[in-house]
Amino acid sequence: MCIKSVAGRSLWSSGLGRSRYWLLGVVSAIALLLPTFAGPAQAAYPAFLDAYVNDYGQVLSASEKSQVRAQLEQFRNRTGVHAVLLTVNSIYDYGTGDAAIEPFATNLFNTWGIGDAARDDGILLLVAPGDRKVRIELGSGYDRSYDRVAQAIIDDAILPQFRQGNIGLGTAIGVNEIVENFDPSQPPAVNPLLSVVPPAVADWVSPEVAIGGGLAAGGVGAVSSLFALGHWKRYRKRTCPQCQVEMERLDEQADDRYLSAGQRTEESIKSVDYDVWLCGSCGHHEVFDYGSFGSGYQKCPGCRHKTMKVSTRTLVSPTYHSTGTAEVSEACQFCDRTHHYTRIIPRKTPPSSSSSSGGGGGGSSSGGGASGSW
Repeated sequence: MCIKSVAGRSLWSSGLGRSRYWLLGVVSAIALLLPTFAGPAQAAYPAFLDAYVNDYGQVLSASEKSQVRAQLEQFRNRTGVHAVLLTVNSIYDYGTGDAAIEPFATNLFNTWGIGDAARDDGILLLVAPGDRKVRIELGSGYDRSYDRVAQAIIDDAILPQFRQGNIGLGTAIGVNEIVENFDPSQPPAVNPLLSVVPPAVADWVSPEVAIGGGLAAGGVGAVSSLFALGHWKRYRKRTCPQCQVEMERLDEQADDRYLSAGQRTEESIKSVDYDVWLCGSCGHHEVFDYGSFGSGYQKCPGCRHKTMKVSTRTLVSPTYHSTGTAEVSEACQFCDRTHHYTRIIPRKTPPSSSSSSGGGGGGSSSGGGASGSW
């Protein structure tokens, strides 16, 4: 028995024992190598590399990106509201664990700190073409009525373009509508029956623009399905609400009689186009305005007309370690109001593949806003 026991231990140590330890070593090595084969994890939100436009999804053309960035910068200079555009292919590319676009947008908003910390008035427009999702995330300083404004922008301005496959144009229009509807000096009237075609699109597809060659070949293809609808909405027959007689749309010369001096100035600088419809029976008339996207003019806080130009000149460039300074000049083409002031340019953010708080002002969101899919 003693001999067998000794022989058994000898057999285990020389054969089966070594096999067991060899097998455990192999398993351990495989476990160590698995992360290498799987690739590096990306459990981080996109970096906040630009204060206004972070087009990781590459949905904007160079001209669209330049225009959108200028709009958002001018909007912030004029109102103090920090709005940011972020595009990604898919929110799931970042491995954050967020199961839907809503928590992803809220957590990213708070990570970046969009908006003023005291007012919590930041705005994030998030577009994820790979997920076919879009989200407008609002800072916690907005009451719930603004959720309906955001939803109307998504439903009536953005999604019609996205469903035509025109992601860049829809994104640019969305930014324009945010700038138009979130000016704190003039809270929007929440109207559940907002136009299916926003003023910017109606202006682009008007016959005057088309005849004048304003639509490039690519643009025609992108909005072809909306051309007839936009034309119909603007030029359809209208009935006088007073006497039920069919009204007449006046030409550009005749309608000046019914426009104010400020409205005529807007038409002359092509920031707004006005249509005047007149009832030949009772004299009742109605005026409709069609804003021009990309005109470069903003609403003047003095006269309230879209006749103000805003220009920015950098005095001190920001660095990775210090803020910069810019001089902002406002000049109204109608009331001659001028205003000059300086503003702080946020520090530059070093390129990074990890999460970054970027140039935000410490604002936060509690999940307000609206979402859409196509």
